[in-house]
Amino acid sequence: MWLVIVVIAIAGVTLWLVYAVWRSPRRDDLATFGSYVAGIAVVAAALIARAWETRTRQLGNVLQAAELDQLADLFAVSVKDQWTRAATDRGLLRPDPIPVQWKRSSLPVAGPSSAAVGSQRFAPLPGLAAVGQQRLRGGRISDLHAVYGGLGSGRLVIAGAPGAGKSGAAVLLVLTALEHREQLVDSDRPRVPVPVMFTLHGWDPRTQRVHDWLVVRLQQTYPMLAGKGGTRKAAGLLAAGKVAVILDGLDEIHEDLRPVALQALSQQANFRLVILTRSAEMVSAAPRGLLEGAAALELKPIDPATAISYLTHAQLAPPPPGWRELVDRLRRAPDSPLAHALSSPLTLTLVRDTYRSGDDSRELLAFCDTPIRAVSSEDIVDHLLDRVLPAAYAERPGEAAPPYDLQTAERTLHCLAARMNQDGTRDLQWWQICGWAPAAPRSIATGLLLGLAIGLVGALAVKLTFGLVVGIGAAVGFGLVAMFRERAPSQIGPRPLRQTFRSASIPVGLAAGLPPGLAVGLAVGLAAGLIGGLAAGLAFGLTIAFIFVRTPDNTAPHSPLTSWRGSRVVGLATGLAAGFTGGRWGRSARPTRRR
Repeated sequence: MWLVIVVIAIAGVTLWLVYAVWRSPRRDDLATFGSYVAGIAVVAAALIARAWETRTRQLGNVLQAAELDQLADLFAVSVKDQWTRAATDRGLLRPDPIPVQWKRSSLPVAGPSSAAVGSQRFAPLPGLAAVGQQRLRGGRISDLHAVYGGLGSGRLVIAGAPGAGKSGAAVLLVLTALEHREQLVDSDRPRVPVPVMFTLHGWDPRTQRVHDWLVVRLQQTYPMLAGKGGTRKAAGLLAAGKVAVILDGLDEIHEDLRPVALQALSQQANFRLVILTRSAEMVSAAPRGLLEGAAALELKPIDPATAISYLTHAQLAPPPPGWRELVDRLRRAPDSPLAHALSSPLTLTLVRDTYRSGDDSRELLAFCDTPIRAVSSEDIVDHLLDRVLPAAYAERPGEAAPPYDLQTAERTLHCLAARMNQDGTRDLQWWQICGWAPAAPRSIATGLLLGLAIGLVGALAVKLTFGLVVGIGAAVGFGLVAMFRERAPSQIGPRPLRQTFRSASIPVGLAAGLPPGLAVGLAVGLAAGLIGGLAAGLAFGLTIAFIFVRTPDNTAPHSPLTSWRGSRVVGLATGLAAGFTGGRWGRSARPTRRR
């Protein structure tokens, strides 16, 4: 509130000085006075900005102390929305998920289970019992939450073969933990952390602490934690134990970094931690980088009986002849290449999703019976993967045709896969795609377009020669600036227009826009300058508020579409304000004809 008073005071003093100079005999010296006011306005704007930053930091500290629980509740809504949509897209919720089972791992990937069970680092979460060694012997995916919330060390390693369902199990664990948190009474809910899941790609544990990396990832993913204030919020949530972390893809980072990452997590992680990894890679990394106090679980392959039950539930009753033959083969030959190929949630899901109409499963049986050579389980998996895109781009009744055809999708995904293999990752970070192409063409195009626009305006406002010179200079300047300031695109979430006019936005915008606008207006003349300065300052100030003043109302995670829309809105608002400001200043600066 006091910022509003300061802005009003500055504006009032400025207007009084203008009036005093206008009434004085030396009012022709307004240009000099305008320069003086401009200097004062810049200093005043800097002081106000500094005061606002200090106030924001103080509010952040108060938030961490008094409102951290409320922030965690809001954050839990965002995380649940994110992973509910992900689970729906993966088909983990409907139909019923595949009943994957797990067991205590016998591989050398962690220390003794007694260390994990006997640790008193974390008390059991409200509503859950402490986990003993008997509970770690085995269970289903639905039992993972009890282990996650009741393990004394708070550290869990979930290993498995490729396609065993590690990521799917983690998504279901996140949703179960969030549902459990919602059902607790208000007094117990603050003691339950909000689980988040990230891939380990992009973290160099040799140069960056895990907390610092997690703060960056939280800000990249969740708009409510973006900006300078978001940095304090994300760090506060981690420091207060309000966040539990699930890290996927230990096998995706470089082989030399895996043991270093495990050592760093062992020493630095003071939060509940779950590591997802392939079994072979964990066996290789664990002897050189033991994650102390972790309990190691391993996902079991899907047995033929479970596979048969899952496939028959997804078909007609009774099943078509081809499906009956497929089921009979799984039952008669549990060690066949077909049975081994269909022993993972990935391949069972592919069969369910790509063989939907009639008796088309005969095509799979025909492939398995190829007379040219013996078909291995790897061949069957590759054959199922080849069917994904045609099934995804097939026409469906009542739905619009995909925006791109199958051939375009295949070429695009081929390019993405080649680049990701080159980078050594399976995590597609869409905001880094701009770095795959050279920066020079984009910089040159940016400079030419901006220079052309500025030159055209200069030619229309003054004369052709002036406009040409200004345009060439602007093209070179903007091109160099764009080249040397090349960076990833900003991940801007959708911002409702009503947030621009909140009480927190208006003081910052007016403090930043009104003093420069009034100063320039005074420098070119009182009447037109005052009107133009006020209008330009107001437009500029509201634009500053629109772009830079953030609020935690938006809980939706970032996506390419939301960020593109947010950038488009910000660009349009900035362009309109800049054009309006330039127009008002230009009209104010135009010399009046003397009679």
